[in-house]
Amino acid sequence: MPSPGDVEKGKGPSSTGGESTRSTGTVAKGHGRPSLLASMATIKVAVLLILCLQNSMFTLLRRYSQGVLKEMYSKYEVLLAGEMIKMVFSAWMIYGTFTQQLNNKQEGVSPTSGGIPISDSFQKHLMYIISKSQKMLVLAMIYGAMNILSFVSLRNIGAGMFTIFAQCKILTTATFSTLLLQRHYSATRWRALVSLSFGVLLFSEPIWNVPAAEQKTEKNSNLILGTAAVLIEVTLSGFASIYFEKVIKTDPLQLNIWERNFQLALTSFPVYLVFIIADQGGPSGSLGGGWSFLTCVVALLGAAGGLLV
Repeated sequence: MPSPGDVEKGKGPSSTGGESTRSTGTVAKGHGRPSLLASMATIKVAVLLILCLQNSMFTLLRRYSQGVLKEMYSKYEVLLAGEMIKMVFSAWMIYGTFTQQLNNKQEGVSPTSGGIPISDSFQKHLMYIISKSQKMLVLAMIYGAMNILSFVSLRNIGAGMFTIFAQCKILTTATFSTLLLQRHYSATRWRALVSLSFGVLLFSEPIWNVPAAEQKTEKNSNLILGTAAVLIEVTLSGFASIYFEKVIKTDPLQLNIWERNFQLALTSFPVYLVFIIADQGGPSGSLGGGWSFLTCVVALLGAAGGLLV
């Protein structure tokens, strides 16, 4: 039996039990970490697969809508509708996060809001996010130009050729990451990126490997214009991805991804509104003219792509 002095010095059964408890807790944490990493990896793979499906459907349906059915809607209105969907969904996600932070504040739990002051109302919180949207304006203009260029490209070249050139996004993103983020890739990694691009091409072979006689193109299509548009788009895509990553990592105000998406959708509004006014209703000649169920699906897929990325 231990002496009272031993117990006071932490040598008795209570000390041993404490050590056992601590070691058991450590083991439990150690066992929990692999399962957490595995679940995160599963989520990433699922999002990647959904994104691939969304990207393929978005490309094919846009080509089918404008190149085959020749629907007369304004592409700027479709893009604006997609931004509205993204903004509403992002605001809903922000509201959920805000409610949780407000409850934590009332319970005395330290908030983790990335430096954002916790407001008493959701409206004030949203207005604060809007007031800090300046950095997203550049990105909104780039994304706006990319979306418009993709529509121009798909009106002038087939979905197959568009898919081939679109794989250059992998390489342009890696190139801009070395220039803007000072990342260094080994020769092995560059070969892996090139192999990935070719792998995607092989996977999408049924889309682009279509005989010329079966391809449907518009009478007034311009191959050079369509090719130039998609090449500019993939270059801007690589730059925009890295610019967005740099803003998120270096901005002292650490906003979450939904707050950034809300800012991006909001700052895209004036960009598309200017084009809608200049377009004067598009081919249909009236605001909202030429829309169909397929047009709504295209707008929804465009919004889904922005949210998944």
